[in-house]
Amino acid sequence: MRSVRLVAHTHWDREWYLPFEEFRDKLVPTLDLVLELVEEVEGWTHFHLDGQTAMVDDYLDVRPEREADIRRHITSGALSIGPWVTLADEFLVSGESIVRNLEDGIARSRELGGDPAVAYLPDQFGHIGQMPQILALSGLADAIVWRGAPSQVTASRFAWTSPDGSSAKTFYLACSYGQGRNIESSGAGFAERIESEVARLDGFLMPEESALIPIGDDHEPPWRDLPRAIARAVSAGMDIELTSYAEHIRALEPPSLTVHGELRSAARANLLPNTYSVRPRQKIERAQAEHFLERYAEPLAALVPGVEWPAEDLAEAWYLLHLNGAHDSVCGCSTDEVAAAVDRRTTEVTDLASQIVSLALGHLAVLVEQTGVLVFNPSPFERYGVPSLGWRVMEEFEPNPEQLTPEFRDGAVAFALDDSSIELSVEDLGDVGDLYTFCPEGDAEIAAVAPGDAARFSTARSEVTLSAWRVEGEDFIRLRADVDNHAPDHRLRLLVALPEAASGSLAGAPFEIVERPLTSEGGPTEPPSPCWPARGFVFAGGRGVLAEGVFEYEVTGAHLAITLMRCTGNISRGPMPTRSDAAGPDVETPGAQLLGSHSFDFGLSLAATGVEAVQLWECFALEPLVTAALGEGHLEATGTLLDLEVPALSSIRRIDGAVVTTIWNPAPEPRPARIGEQHTTIAPHRIERSRPSGSGV
Repeated sequence: MRSVRLVAHTHWDREWYLPFEEFRDKLVPTLDLVLELVEEVEGWTHFHLDGQTAMVDDYLDVRPEREADIRRHITSGALSIGPWVTLADEFLVSGESIVRNLEDGIARSRELGGDPAVAYLPDQFGHIGQMPQILALSGLADAIVWRGAPSQVTASRFAWTSPDGSSAKTFYLACSYGQGRNIESSGAGFAERIESEVARLDGFLMPEESALIPIGDDHEPPWRDLPRAIARAVSAGMDIELTSYAEHIRALEPPSLTVHGELRSAARANLLPNTYSVRPRQKIERAQAEHFLERYAEPLAALVPGVEWPAEDLAEAWYLLHLNGAHDSVCGCSTDEVAAAVDRRTTEVTDLASQIVSLALGHLAVLVEQTGVLVFNPSPFERYGVPSLGWRVMEEFEPNPEQLTPEFRDGAVAFALDDSSIELSVEDLGDVGDLYTFCPEGDAEIAAVAPGDAARFSTARSEVTLSAWRVEGEDFIRLRADVDNHAPDHRLRLLVALPEAASGSLAGAPFEIVERPLTSEGGPTEPPSPCWPARGFVFAGGRGVLAEGVFEYEVTGAHLAITLMRCTGNISRGPMPTRSDAAGPDVETPGAQLLGSHSFDFGLSLAATGVEAVQLWECFALEPLVTAALGEGHLEATGTLLDLEVPALSSIRRIDGAVVTTIWNPAPEPRPARIGEQHTTIAPHRIERSRPSGSGV
């Protein structure tokens, strides 16, 4: 029989079908038991703390007296911690959020005596294509994944590469992180259970490779007698021992299989692809909070002369964002009580960022020598005559939007854009799925639209009013969809007519513009999905849609379909045509039915790629800031806080007192970049961090 290596763990969703407080009531005795076992029970040599530091901090909030014990066992290797603060959904948080989550998680791990060597990604609903590069930039060479692995993965390890060529040696949990769940129920049949689990893994293992089995599951406490069961199996001739993920991975041969880019397949495990369309207001508000923190608060605090870096407030804001980024929180697939807690934390982040912006922008308004209206441009390119990352004092600032008149067509409306027009309709379809998965019921209803002053669409379940306007100098239409929803269990979509046939799409993702096919890969328990997440924008068939945050889309052939809202009232339901098993408990979520009034803002454009696409999104989503210039200082009426020319900007902040800029190249070819007096060429799809010199005010 093969040698067997076991990793004892518990997977800890901080909040999900119960609120945080109730899960913490379970966490405390669980970690009490873990500490007792590693301290007092012979053979309990290691326990894996789910790759996230938040669970340890939540425990120490209740048991502060155990911090020394936690540190001692992390330092000795009996406990593994990090590298994340929380296990975030990678598509629903920004690329900068992923970088900071990893950065803060590694820092906290080291404070507690650990030095994370493996990026643990056990339960996220797919993985972004740039994750290997993000890990490499953080010094991590190894990763562990479960969901999202495509059918080409036929071994326990593979080289996972990003578009820039960065690679992570990746271990595949072929039978999930919960393979060894409820192991204590095997009792005297422990060896037989292990043998059956090894048989499940056999097809993924090389001839001499040890079989690794995770022992644990969601919120599952450790089995006290595991070392005794292992000892009995060893006495019976089995080569089996308790280990850590890092130790097991170090012993493996380098992978021979290479997988490129995103991992969004249901071939091996359910992807749960439709969380992007539930509780959409939460996703919009999170994006707004991220943008305000990343692109306004930090740059202004870092660059405006005389402003003290608000380290404590920023650390608090980022920690709250990390808590909200956990996959069961940001995805909206939790109870209504959890959703309310997420909303409260997002509001706190926005309030903290707003205070920082108000202070820094107010200080800049004092420093200029001219009175009037001070306009701050957060983008790395000129807008409205305002320099990149700069200001301009004007007599007035009014972009003067022009309201667009709809042209009514058969079941649709069209709005003019330059020499073309963009045609829109509305689709309504019954949905008997849940917060994870869409499941259609009945036939789709194309909303009726009656000619008049406004574009008003009506279905049996809802009314949608579309209004559009154009701002001078912008290469897109601004669109608002006002929805009155008076029925549960349905999906409402905006259909953008495509003038050209589309065989795929180009969509925004963290640090990437990713090319996707029409459908993802399906599997035995979940069919292929035509729905994808877009971060900020998607382009297909000669048309593009812009949004502030992440939204769900599908290319149907004739249309680019944008999900406005998906109304459903259960965390999880049982078998359905679009998923053959449950994804969680059947808990009612009446708040997710989204009854009442809602508004959604989009941009409508023609096709774009690369840097142009990112700049279109910036013009749509990152509005200039405006305040009164007091004219009491020495700065000229126009200037820049940081003189730069870069393909795309992620963040500007201070680290150890120095200004640090993170940029990236969305293009498939090298692009020049300049920050201050530093000139460089940034390779295709690369993320770079720089400390500028000879720049600013």
